[in-house]
Amino acid sequence: MFSVDKPIYVTRAIAEELPGEHQLFIYQYFWNQQEVMTDYLQVFNFYIEDGHQFVIQSQEQPERETIMKVPLQKQEPIERTVWMMDQGEDGTIILFPNDY
Repeated sequence: MFSVDKPIYVTRAIAEELPGEHQLFIYQYFWNQQEVMTDYLQVFNFYIEDGHQFVIQSQEQPERETIMKVPLQKQEPIERTVWMMDQGEDGTIILFPNDY
């Protein structure tokens, strides 16, 4: 399953469209929480509440959901869904659902 020892890839759309602070948040979450990321598909639903950036991070099996405030320094809050998928020995890929 997910491991920091495997490479992480991003799609071109993620590289071009997802702001850097949002990408960094996903990487940091992954590095700090990989032990609870037991499903091959991790979902990050970024949303805006009272002008602040929040994310619901979830997985289906076993069902788990975490809501967090995302500390942004320069980027504007967004409303976007991002997937992180374990690709076995090939590593991990970060993509938008429409990239799949």
